[in-house]
Amino acid sequence: MAIVIIIAFLLTIMWGVLFLKQLTTGLTNTALDDKFTWGLYVQGFFFFSALAGGGLIFISVVTLFEINSLRPLGEVGSAVSLGCLAAAGMLLGSDLGKPFRGFRIITGKNFTSPLTWDFIALSACAILNLIYLAGIVSVNGAGSIIWAILCIIAALCFVIIHTLFFLSRVGAGFKSQPFLGLSTLAQSLLGGTALITLIGLGVGVKPEKVIRLLLILTILALIPLFGSYLASLTTRNKGDEYKKILGMDIILLVILILIQIISPDNSVLLAVGSVLILISIFLEKSHLMRQYQQNPILPLPYSIHDPIPKYSPTSYEWLLSIGCAGTCVLVSSVIFYLRTLLLG
Repeated sequence: MAIVIIIAFLLTIMWGVLFLKQLTTGLTNTALDDKFTWGLYVQGFFFFSALAGGGLIFISVVTLFEINSLRPLGEVGSAVSLGCLAAAGMLLGSDLGKPFRGFRIITGKNFTSPLTWDFIALSACAILNLIYLAGIVSVNGAGSIIWAILCIIAALCFVIIHTLFFLSRVGAGFKSQPFLGLSTLAQSLLGGTALITLIGLGVGVKPEKVIRLLLILTILALIPLFGSYLASLTTRNKGDEYKKILGMDIILLVILILIQIISPDNSVLLAVGSVLILISIFLEKSHLMRQYQQNPILPLPYSIHDPIPKYSPTSYEWLLSIGCAGTCVLVSSVIFYLRTLLLG
């Protein structure tokens, strides 16, 4: 695990260097322009914030229903959720170009903007995580119940807000993607649980029977995705944009079933399954972002003689995003070890 922390630390340093360079040169090293205002940074923001929300719901359910077999993962989950929030904030700051513009979200008081409410919801998630990490929430009692309910409300709020982010990009609105809210929630739960499992294995916490939970959540994630595929059959693309994603998730489900049959307690297989889940969700977020970006309220191309543009992130964007992922791992691991050291 020490090697993982060292690598995560070096990736964080890399992010810092690249971010400082971007501050001085602007967004000239990225593929972001007037045609593509959303890119890999925003994709990463939605990805990590979704994992943070899913992780927080995981902890709150374990606490609310007193699931003792999953309680060790709950201890890891809060640190993981906070690490994901840190990575999401770093990526959003990177996308703004000038991160201090983020203060306008607070001072602007524009409560009709989804971005304002997103900031409020994610800040609430961070505060609830810190309360848990400080040991203020007891294992049992009214305080733990109230805390768990507040966690679920906060996490569900930003799931709703993220749905509004995407739906506001297209003229058809909700009719263009009626299953997006459920899909976002399912992916948050699945991704958060997978990341908690992966980092839990890294810090020596061996989850019990978590493969069954991952199986259930994968099926839950497939249901709205299949619904989206059926809805898209009525469009001119005949569901082509969903076939690859749906096929990828079905293969993932088969792999998880095989792990459950062959060796459900094998840490290596469980880690592989968790990594595949995270890759699957990242690709789905990428697909969603590109789909909505290429079908905006103002249709592209502006002329029938122009080709339809396609966004492709530069190596600079990839390196900076990977650096944020390293920060997520670093923050999660350090917080977990500090909490274990201080609280026992």
